[in-house]
This record gives sequence, structure tokens and C-alpha cells, in this order.
Amino acid sequence: MLFRTKKYSYMAQRNFNTNLTRQERERVGEQVKVMRNNSGISQKDLAFKVGVSPARISQIEKGTLDYRIDTLIVILDHFDRKISFI
Repeated sequence: MLFRTKKYSYMAQRNFNTNLTRQERERVGEQVKVMRNNSGISQKDLAFKVGVSPARISQIEKGTLDYRIDTLIVILDHFDRKISFI
């Protein structure tokens, strides 16, 4: 069902990306990679568990592209971490 009110169309246009700099994304990506390696799971397994593609996990770990904040929260939740950890 499509909502045509201004409130909902505004919400659909909001940007939920992290808007981190490349350096910040690389730092966060390195932390995600360390947590993943310490837990002994592959990028493919992590991707399946958090509902993204393995390529997306690779991009997050390399810091190459921005990503949605909710994706980061789900990844951190998988490792029992909070956003303040980052």
C-alpha cells in the first residue's frame, strides 16, 4: 500500500546512511573484520545471518562504500556489541 501524504513521502526520501568519511568507514570495517575473524565465521555466513550479500560485507570491511546505519546495528548486534563500541 502506498501512502501519499507528505509525512510518508518525506520519510521514504530520508537518508539512513552512516555518512562516515572513508577513513572512518575503513576503521569500522576493520573492527567488523576482526570481530568476524575472532568468531570464526566467513563473510558469507555473516551476510546470511544479517540479511545482506557477501559482497556487501566485503565492502563494509574494506570501507569502500557507505552503508545504512541499520545494517551496522544488525552486524554489531550479531556480535553482542552496541553502536557505542564503534
